[in-house]
Amino acid sequence: MAIKNQDIVKFVEKSTLHYTNNIYNRHIRKAFMTMQMSRGAWETLERFIDKSDYYKIQGYQFQEIYEYIHAAATFVYHSRREVLPNLKNLLSGGSETMLSRQRGGSDLILRKMAIDNFGANLSIFADIINELYIKTVALDKEEHQGRRAVYERIDELKEIGQLLI
Repeated sequence: MAIKNQDIVKFVEKSTLHYTNNIYNRHIRKAFMTMQMSRGAWETLERFIDKSDYYKIQGYQFQEIYEYIHAAATFVYHSRREVLPNLKNLLSGGSETMLSRQRGGSDLILRKMAIDNFGANLSIFADIINELYIKTVALDKEEHQGRRAVYERIDELKEIGQLLI
């Protein structure tokens, strides 16, 4: 059954926009090369970002949304543990850093802002993903009354809370 619930669609869209604009942007993207996240999680994130228009028209399957939620939560977890503590060192303007490149004026300011706000933006993303998870589970329960809901069949979802905090 395709999910076309507007609250769910809006939260997915909100999460992908926040991710591309505030987290996985050109100023910070290089730092994620050091992250130890599975290829499958990366591919799931990319699929949702690249095909958001397709999903808006066709709708989502519960399984797909849960995969996205888990991939996004995994991304938050790894970002907080592996990227956030080292972000300034990885991307600072000095030539001695591993991933830095010299840029001019306003670009330096934008990069500094992206670095300085990364932790807050990551927390906002985690909150959006958590809200998406809550809304999806509520709809899942509503749609599967008297039957086992989809989220109950996916063991990985039991760790969502731990990954997001």
